[in-house]
Amino acid sequence: MILIKKVSVKNREFNNVAFSKITGILGVMSAIISFVDLSAIVRIIILIAMLLAGVAYYFISLHKANNLNNLILNYGESTIEIKQGDIFSDEYKTDDNKRVFAFNEYFDTRVDDEIISKGSLNGQFINREVWDVNDLDARMADDPHLKKHINNSYKNRSVGDKHTSYELGTIFKYSENVLLTAMTYFDDENQAKLTIQEYVKFLIQFWDEVNSIYASKTVVITLLGNGITRLDNNIYSSNQILEIILWTFYLRRIKFRKPAKLVILLNEDTNARINYYKIRSMFNGLQK
Repeated sequence: MILIKKVSVKNREFNNVAFSKITGILGVMSAIISFVDLSAIVRIIILIAMLLAGVAYYFISLHKANNLNNLILNYGESTIEIKQGDIFSDEYKTDDNKRVFAFNEYFDTRVDDEIISKGSLNGQFINREVWDVNDLDARMADDPHLKKHINNSYKNRSVGDKHTSYELGTIFKYSENVLLTAMTYFDDENQAKLTIQEYVKFLIQFWDEVNSIYASKTVVITLLGNGITRLDNNIYSSNQILEIILWTFYLRRIKFRKPAKLVILLNEDTNARINYYKIRSMFNGLQK
């Protein structure tokens, strides 16, 4: 377990909530005691005990705030679950779930550590779950939905095997359980790059497609934009990326019809770095 301190004793919002509860409880207890006939010494002992209990409550609450490791949020009819998990787990390989894997704008499929890294999620997906890459390429080239979202054609593209790029956020249905989406632009140095404006644009298009086509199923994503994707030269933390994903989800008023929901899976290291207390506070009105 990776322990990272995320909420400190200087956190104003935490202190406001904690002290409000402590003073409220102490006020009620003091009022009750005032009606009881006790000696001065007993009153002092009770007062000290109450103060110690308040201090203990404060640090127990602080410990809990720092050790939150999952969260469930409600937004209208939609439920969002954020937790540690593995998108390749059998738990999510059912037709009731739509697992999402992000690709570049060309939907490249060559896993050679140049075009696609073997360690990336889409690289792992291709190596572990795609039996015939040529068939996948042919299906994408002929897919009517992708054809509606062609961005451009680069016949002189110097890297990769594909020359047609698609609009960011466009979804290709690989199977009943797997969706592929175009998330990043790809430069001549084989690097996936994205500005924050492009990232937000991608998310909005992605949510719109999810909402119109797949909202009756549980959609399972990872922290899209985190990791090897160079989002504005990696100036955004995992926590900030998660906040952007949630804000754009709310902005587009996505509605998953229950029991369908959105599941955001994080690896162990990323999950340990997420400030769930802050996320819960930011979206407190939506919390379950």
